[in-house]
Parts: sequence; structure tokens; C-alpha cells
Amino acid sequence: MPDYLVSVVIPAYNPTTFLLEAIASASAQTHPNIEIILVNDGSDKPESLAVLEQASRLAGTYLEQPNRGLGAARNVGFRTAHGEFVVPLDADDLIEPAYIAECLTALEDSDAAFAYTDFRVFGTETYQERPGEYNLYRLLDRNYLTYAALIRKHDWENSGGYDESLKCFGYEDWEFWLRLGARHRFGRYVPKSLFRYRKHGASLYDYALARHQEFVAYIRSLHPELYEYENRACVKARWSPAVSIIALEPPSNQTIEDIQVIAPGESPLAPAVLDATSGSLDPEAAELAALAAWSGRADAQPLRPSAGSRLHRNLLNAELLSLRSWTHHPARSLTRLVPLRAKERINKAVGRRVFDLSFYLQFQPNSVLLGDMLVEPLIYYPKPAHGRKRVALVTTHLGPGGAESVLYDIASMLDSSRFESLLFATQSRDDRWLTKWRGRVEHTYDPAQVVPPERMIAALYSIVSNWRCDYLLLQNSLYGYAALPHLKKLLPDIRIFDLVHYIDEGWDQIASTAEVASCIDCRVALAESVRDRLLAMGTPESKILLVRNGVDLERFQPSPINAASSVKQILFAARLERRKQPLLLADIARELSKLRSQGDFRFVIAGDGPEKERFERRVHKLGLDAVFDFRGQVDDLAPLLAACDIVILPSRSEGVPLVILEALASGRCVIASKVGSIPEVLDSSCGILIEHFDAAAEFARAIHSLLDQRELRKKMGAAGRRKVEANHDIRKTLASVAGLFDRSSVVDQGASVSVSSTNRSTAIE
Repeated sequence: MPDYLVSVVIPAYNPTTFLLEAIASASAQTHPNIEIILVNDGSDKPESLAVLEQASRLAGTYLEQPNRGLGAARNVGFRTAHGEFVVPLDADDLIEPAYIAECLTALEDSDAAFAYTDFRVFGTETYQERPGEYNLYRLLDRNYLTYAALIRKHDWENSGGYDESLKCFGYEDWEFWLRLGARHRFGRYVPKSLFRYRKHGASLYDYALARHQEFVAYIRSLHPELYEYENRACVKARWSPAVSIIALEPPSNQTIEDIQVIAPGESPLAPAVLDATSGSLDPEAAELAALAAWSGRADAQPLRPSAGSRLHRNLLNAELLSLRSWTHHPARSLTRLVPLRAKERINKAVGRRVFDLSFYLQFQPNSVLLGDMLVEPLIYYPKPAHGRKRVALVTTHLGPGGAESVLYDIASMLDSSRFESLLFATQSRDDRWLTKWRGRVEHTYDPAQVVPPERMIAALYSIVSNWRCDYLLLQNSLYGYAALPHLKKLLPDIRIFDLVHYIDEGWDQIASTAEVASCIDCRVALAESVRDRLLAMGTPESKILLVRNGVDLERFQPSPINAASSVKQILFAARLERRKQPLLLADIARELSKLRSQGDFRFVIAGDGPEKERFERRVHKLGLDAVFDFRGQVDDLAPLLAACDIVILPSRSEGVPLVILEALASGRCVIASKVGSIPEVLDSSCGILIEHFDAAAEFARAIHSLLDQRELRKKMGAAGRRKVEANHDIRKTLASVAGLFDRSSVVDQGASVSVSSTNRSTAIE
């Protein structure tokens, strides 16, 4: 490195004798060509003036000015400096003899604006800091660099120097580094400990921390070119991309902006890498790749210090190196010896909070305490909404199913010119509706494909917070409910609603979600029994919207009962799961066979699910294959309803099943269990309710009776049609739900939308 002149600028305000040590460390540099500039920033203590008098004889240049603050004192020193490079050094800190030489060497083959090193804290506390490689994106949220650096003077000049209005220790240099970064002038890291930062009692930095938020807000206001959304996304794409994509041309269809596009053979910066050289990518591909990488490295840290240094810092943070902490708080100190991950495992195993993990949030400020784990969410930058509101729809499965059909209808009524919709299925085991959903919502996520269950709450939190959603509509997902308090804290203006379909004696969703109920702005009750349970659990009436299940009355039309057919069809249309009791149908068919020896009936099964194989084996074991017609999953149920004679639903728990409404709309009578909210829509005028949901013989007798009474079935079908026309028109349903997405209505208007009488209610489930 050429023998550049390097200026060391030392501002001093009421210094102690530490100033003499600082000057001595600057004078001891192995680089021979230096000048020392001492700036007295209006010191007024006699003992300090005596130190300054002695120090002024050791410095090459001594300047005095009225007290104007650290930034102004540095600027005076920089302006006076003759060197091409300048090192700011505070009056109580030290630089090692090789500091300037090593920094000059680092800049020799670089166009960087400055060079900085590792440093050691000494004095009242002792530990090592390794800031790591320069990263402008990291610098946006906190100043991980020291003020001490070897700075090119022309970069100081071009940037305008230090902000003299920021009279707060530690923030002047942060703003200066940001100002350089905004001008594409970056730093070079020297991984050697060559700077020593002294701590000795309460410092100006400690006082500045009390006004931290104020200073941060001011700094951000100075740099919209860094902090405005799209600009920040560009910085992240350059310095900390969520995904690196190998491509010959940059993909334009991705949902996120912080992407690094690299040519084949280039080194990726992101932990997630996608190869797009062989074909196009789905719009959410980069986002899901980032989620997958994040899920697989839960404990990864990008810049880990050595084990010994990390242990020392952890003990220091936990106040375990303090004798006072052990003598005054011995129990607390003992619990802090237990590692964080061990505490998480213990909490999870015991099933309750044995250890309070919130203590660690002060050391991991970007993390969130989600259940039993301290998790750092994934941060990425979706493309801007361009004036539209964002709606997150959260459910357990992508479908098929009654609850998913309800959510699908709600998604269908969202105006794409006003709303950008996102769907999240937190526990999906079936993607047959994926194409259907993609035709209705703009962004469909099946995160269970890339995120393990223990990370699902954090994944949902990450996605909704990154998209800065305006609305969240939730149904059934406990992962979703668990994320609500954290989302409400981060996004205080988000409007949160949930759909409560039914009351299950085995699992009370309302009681199970009581702890987070205060986060929900409106709870949509899809049955009167649900509304009554919400009121009983203390939900204010003003936060309840009773919405009756709706059906498309044009799609499902009454059709004549087929009198010519000698075989009567009994339709079961539902997911084949235990709650729907499909295996009971085999027992019902056996009992019905005893009553109708002529075998003039057939059970048509429209549905799929986890009980399918057991159901088929049960039918075969009973020798009933001839009376069962398994159709699998049927997307269009209307033709089957038109062809059947009776609809049966022997569930053990239900809300208001959509299939019952569709059957009634189609003019078909229904036989169903008298459970849940079914009695709210089914009575003796349009069907038969069975008191005991597991009584196969009782179901069989009801079917036998109706099959022999064609006119009664016809009369019941007509009554059912009138009932759904009066109370369950999907158009009224969706009109009611639409009010949830208008901030001027629903919850804000209180009781005017908390419907408590049947004739003011509209529908869903």
C-alpha cells in the first residue's frame, strides 16, 4: 500500500486521562505516515482542561470549538485533515498498532469507502465482538459496525459528513454509514481484533438508548431511498436475498422482490436456491423455497462467533458473570444456566410454561415467542399491493369439504380490483382443489409441503406479516389461532374474523380459542347454537355476526322424483371421515335389507377420505357390494341430487351441513342425525331426524318408510325448497359477509350488525 497520509481525529468533551492513552495508541501505529488532530468540543471542567493541555502537546493539531456535539467535532477534524484517509477515534478508546496498516491493506484492492475490524470491549465489561462482513440490509435495522474505521476523506466530503443535529452517542456514525450506503459506498471487513472499545460506567450511549425509538424514526425519515418499501426490498435483494434463482433471464412472475438472479456457476447469496434454466417457475416458487430453507435451519446463524466467545457473551447477557446477580437472585441465575433450546423442549414435554422464555427476546429482538419456541420469523418482500387491500384466508385443508366450500364462496365474492387474496392451508392432506382455488384466489399456499408442524405457527406469522395483510379470515386452524396475538401486535390495524361452523361435544372450538378471542374483531357464527355458545362464553354481542349457511338456488333446482326406476337411490355425499360415520352406512344397509327383501335400493356414495378403505372392507365383509355404488369425489353434486330419492347423513357432530341445504334446494327429503345445528334447518316438514346417531336400525326404518311414500317425499322436498328460499339464499349470505371487509360497517357499527333474530340473519357453512 502506498505511504498515504492518514489522519486520526480525536474529539474530546471533558475527557479523562484516558485521552492520553488514546493518543498514545494512535502514535504507536506501524504505518509511519499519520497525523493526529485533537478537537476540544467545549470542555469546561478544570480537571479535563488540564488533561487537554497535556494532550494538545502530543497531538499534531489542536482545535477548540464551543460544545456542538460529537458529529460536529468529528466534522471539524475531518475538514482540517490533510490525509486521504481519516480514522475517527473517541477520547477513551484505543487502536492496536497494526490498525491503520491492516485497514489500508484491505482497501488496496477495493473501491470500498471504509474498512473496519473486529473489536474488544474492555473496562467494566470484557468480551469480543466480530461484526462480520459488511451488509447494508443488516445495517438498516441496527448499527452493528463500530464508529472507528479507516474512511476515505473524499467519501466523507461527498456524503456531507456527520449529521450535526444528531447529538446522541452512537447514532451519528450509524446515520453516516447509512448515508454512505445510500450512495453505493460500502465497507470492507478486516477479521482481526484491532480496536478496543472502553466501557466505564454510564456512558452517553446508555443515555441515548432511552431515546432509541425517537432517534431511529428520525434516521429513517432522512433516508426514504433506503427505508421506503420498494427501496428496502431492493437493498435486501442486493445484500440479503430470500432466494437465489439460477436463470438466463430474470423471472418477472414471482410474488416476492428480494431475489438474487445469478448465472449458472455463480455463487448464491441466499440460503434457498432455485434453478429456472430448464423451465418457468410457479409465481410462489421463490417464496416457498425461502420457507423451505428457513424451516430446515431453525438454529442457523449467518455469522457465528467462536464457541468460547459466544458462551462468554451468553453468560454476560444472562447476568451470570455478576456476583450481585448470584447473591440477590440465586434461583433465577440457576434457571438461566439451562440452555434456551433445552427450556423449549422441557416446556413442550410438560405441556405448560415451566420456563419463561420472554427473557431472551431482549437479545433476539427480531424473534417472536410462539407457543413453546423462540423463533426468528422469515422476512421477505412481496410485491406492492398497488392500492388494493390484502385478505388472508386461513383454513386447515384445501378441500374438498363443506367448510372449504364456504370459504371458497367467500373468496369468490372478493372484487379483485379492490382486494388481493391469499389462501393458506395449514394442515392440508389433499390438493385436489388446488387448481380450483388458484382460479379463485391470487396466491394459494400449501405450506405443509415445506414446513414441519412445529414451525407452522411461525410460518403463518411470517407470511401474513410479510404481506402486511389488512384482513385475516380464519376457520378451524389452531395454528392460525395461535398466531393471532403476535400478528395483532405487529399489525395493530389488521381486521381479524373467524368462521365458527359448529359446536362439537368432543372438542369445543370456542372454549379452545378463548385465550385469543380478544384478538378477533368479529366472530361469524354459522348457526344459532354457535352464537348462543359464543354469548355463553362471554363474547360481546357486538362482536358476533350470525350468518346462515347459503346455497346456490339456481344451481340446485327441484326436479321430479323418478317414479319409473325400480331401484331407489339413497345418496350419502360427504367426506369419508369418522365424524360423518360412513361405516355406519354398511350397518344401515344390512338392516334395510332385512326390511326390503326385494333389494330395490342402492346407496350412492359421493366422497373420499381417510375412512374409505375401512368402509369398503366393511361393505364387502357384510356381502353388500351389490347395494353400494362408490363414486369417489364428485365435484358437481347437482346431477346426483336430481337422481336420488333420499339424502342421508348419519354424522355424530355437525354444524349446518351444506349437503343438507343443497338437498332441500333440490327438492329432496333428508334423513340425518339429530346433532349439532342440523335441527336448525331440518324438521319433520322436510325430513326425519334420528335421535341416536349410531342407531342403524332406526335409520333403516326411516328410509324404509319414506321409500314407500313417494307423495310424502315429494311434499317434503317442496317444503325444503321453500325453507332454503326463505332463509338460505347464497346471495344474501355473501352480501352479509361482504360487510366484514368494509371498515365502515360490521364491528364498528356494533349491535346493528350483531343479528340475534332469525329474520335478520343471513347465511353460510
